[in-house]
Amino acid sequence: MAATGWGLCYESGMFGLGFGEVVIVLVLALVLLGPKRLPDVAKQLGKAMREFRRATDDLKGQFETELYREEPKAPPPALAPRSSPPAEPTIPAPPVPAARTDNVPGLEAAVAEPATPPQGQDGKPTEPT
Repeated sequence: MAATGWGLCYESGMFGLGFGEVVIVLVLALVLLGPKRLPDVAKQLGKAMREFRRATDDLKGQFETELYREEPKAPPPALAPRSSPPAEPTIPAPPVPAARTDNVPGLEAAVAEPATPPQGQDGKPTEPT
């Protein structure tokens, strides 16, 4: 349902208040403050709201400035010559033991000579049948 004309103004209101509620607040202010003090109080309220808006805008501007400010990139540090620590004496590795069938699994199969296919009388391998 779209509101048009006065209905749109009435629904939006000020500070979430409808037109009738704003009128009631103004009548109460007139009754409580009187016709002589009401303009002065309204002027002071307007000044306070203007100062509050100015302060919040300033704070918002500072925050956005800091948020979107790009930090200058520091130049990469110059590489200083590396001072190598004193070398520790190295201990030579123990000699590698010889490969035997008891310390290398599968050594027998690796060193075994491949079986030669049966050969015929002419020295050529025979075809399996």
